[in-house]
Amino acid sequence: AVPTFSRETMQAAKVLVAIPARFGSQRLPGKPLRLIDGEPLICHTVRAVRAASCVHHVLVATDHADIASAAQHAGAEAVMTESSLSSGTDRIAAAIRSIRASMESVDAVVNVQGDEPFIDPAAVDLVAHVLLNCAQADISTLSAPLVAEDLLDTAKVKVVASAAAALASGASPHLDTGRALYFSRAPIGVERDALGRLLGQLQAGVQFAPKAGRQVHFGCRLHLGIYAFRPAALQRFVALPPSRLESLERLEQMRALEAGMHIAVGQVTQATHGVDTQEDLDALQGRAATLRQGWQRQR
Repeated sequence: AVPTFSRETMQAAKVLVAIPARFGSQRLPGKPLRLIDGEPLICHTVRAVRAASCVHHVLVATDHADIASAAQHAGAEAVMTESSLSSGTDRIAAAIRSIRASMESVDAVVNVQGDEPFIDPAAVDLVAHVLLNCAQADISTLSAPLVAEDLLDTAKVKVVASAAAALASGASPHLDTGRALYFSRAPIGVERDALGRLLGQLQAGVQFAPKAGRQVHFGCRLHLGIYAFRPAALQRFVALPPSRLESLERLEQMRALEAGMHIAVGQVTQATHGVDTQEDLDALQGRAATLRQGWQRQR
């Protein structure tokens, strides 16, 4: 049987955070080494996840010696991987295979993107908590509220999930989780009669407004790119061939769904501050201390 952990026993779970960090980003080359308030981006990410209460070990999987050195300076173990690996999940799986001896007692592997320098440590705790308290789940992830403007943004991935899944006895009664049904870059889970008008208004540059007295309900939420895997599920996932919908949507999590893997989806109230472009990086300058204080106040 798959072990589950209540809120009170989460401290007994062994959670490894693995951070993929490659040098060759197309839009922002050398991104993990770009400075935010004088410190490499990857160092901010490592320090944020180390502040999560459930984390026992942090590993950075990289293809560049300078990224490895910066990660070690911030307190993570660094493992060198091939630059040719096609995804972050493949990269962390390769790193974990190289340290297999220390993986025997790990209950969950949390995949945090290297370009999330100010991820809330509570989100790391939550994604592990969702996985370890849902016996049916192979993988867990998180979602946040969606605004109408996100629907046409193909960089904003949407997720539709089922009703709440069964949780372990003793799990937090406030743990709102469902099973992922579909992920997409396109609008999904929107009321039929509102969708055409909503898309037309957004395409015309008009702020969307529902008819008087009506509220448009979205059945989708914004997907956040953080995952927790059971170790066996991670190895199963990377052994699968790329799937048809994964290729169409350019979303690797569709490979898991098409293979019948159970992805549990937890909920947070706001999205994180990822870095994809120089503009994203510039927007974070001078804000490191403020952003850290923000998640410290919420804990």
